[in-house]
Amino acid sequence: MKKFICLIILLLAVALTGCASLTDEGMISLEILKDNVAVNELDVRVGDIFQLEAKTTKEVTEDILWVSSNPEVLNIDNQGNVTVLKNGNVVVSAYVDGKGYITDSIFVDSSNKVEQLGVGSGISPEDPIYIGNEGEDEPLEIYFIEMQHIYADSLFIKKGNVEILIDSGYEYDGQFVNQVVTEHCTDGILDCLMVSHSDGDHIDGLIKALENVENISLMVDYGGSGSGNVLKTRNKYIPLGMQYHSAYDSVNFLNGASDTYYLTEEFYFEVLNTGQYITQNESSAGNGESLAVIFYYKDFKFFTAGDLTTASEASLLKNEDLPEVTLYKAAHHGSHGSNSQDLLDTLNPYGIAISAARANQYQAKPGKPTQNNTYNLDGASGHPAANAIDRFYKAPRISENLNVYWNAVNGTMKFTTYGEDNFTFQGSPTMKGYYDLTLTNGVAVWNEELQDFENKVTGEENLRLHETKIFKFRGYEQYLPDWYKEQNK
Repeated sequence: MKKFICLIILLLAVALTGCASLTDEGMISLEILKDNVAVNELDVRVGDIFQLEAKTTKEVTEDILWVSSNPEVLNIDNQGNVTVLKNGNVVVSAYVDGKGYITDSIFVDSSNKVEQLGVGSGISPEDPIYIGNEGEDEPLEIYFIEMQHIYADSLFIKKGNVEILIDSGYEYDGQFVNQVVTEHCTDGILDCLMVSHSDGDHIDGLIKALENVENISLMVDYGGSGSGNVLKTRNKYIPLGMQYHSAYDSVNFLNGASDTYYLTEEFYFEVLNTGQYITQNESSAGNGESLAVIFYYKDFKFFTAGDLTTASEASLLKNEDLPEVTLYKAAHHGSHGSNSQDLLDTLNPYGIAISAARANQYQAKPGKPTQNNTYNLDGASGHPAANAIDRFYKAPRISENLNVYWNAVNGTMKFTTYGEDNFTFQGSPTMKGYYDLTLTNGVAVWNEELQDFENKVTGEENLRLHETKIFKFRGYEQYLPDWYKEQNK
């Protein structure tokens, strides 16, 4: 409401004055500048101190005066020196003394500085992991990072200055994960690290991914005594103050753990009881022992469970009263041995994201295209599996909106929400992608100048899966709902 009132004031000022006056000396106009650039509106932070200038088109002998519509929020003196005092919205006006009709006004929106003041226990909304202003007006962003090495998994979640990393792909993929972490985790503090299970496509890239991370506030993983990169990570960051809890301890409230961890007052996650988590005397966790969680932010809910199997999903459904969710990460890269219809119908997601690249051969090193490596260029083989696709499109809300996305066509996928039970989607051009071999009678054609094969499919990064060529290549059209088939005869 305050912002609306301020906008009305600003519009009235502009309407009445037109920011100019016809005087004896002709038309004179005035405009407000910051750092020598004309501005119409400003976003500022509490505590900011800066100067505004007022410039007239013709020289005037009278003083230029300044006024703030709410000095308790923003104070400005007659030299244009500004001090931002509180969170709020104001209109700042400049005018020529004695000639109020020569004026200009700008709208200023002030908010608290994004600043971390400490780290809490995360056990309650009053004592969240992130203490301070994380950027309460910022959206929640979930990134499914495009991997290169066969399948692999890595997710990055950001809410203002709160960052979470889930898994890190194979060792080769760690470099791409590190790029995302470095770009977004600018203070060197990762607020939460999760590791779903101990398969190499989820943990081998961990050390590389965390290369620029100075501290981790909270780590929750599959548990057990640990080994390899996971144990190295625990051993490095726990002495630096990182809280560590296993999935088993979390669902059983052991050793100070909880099944719910608050990252901020409004943003938290729940560790779900699959009944399959490993205990301290075990060192590794397979697909069925994957960490399963739901993230909550207002009305938005996100379910992710590593490579959880259908047997463990059945156990989860017995142990937990699950809500409907907004976004669902397809388990095990969209495998046929995961993503049961019972789980999908219960969670009833608004959207599904499949974390998997175009499959290359097992044991084959990833890298740039080479002329002799023609395996699966059209993406006809590998995850996601046909019967998993069938189940996805039978989930109630998916059968209506068809919101299914996949790294192989959407690149690194970004889902954004301000807390509603929906999202906006943004893909990126794929690093790996796939090729339309139907244009060359199924033959891969190498282009020496491009140093790539011809007919790589592009421009699909923001499409839903059913709108892409590969959907047809794989014969997945049969799994679309009847209403869609009828409309597209």
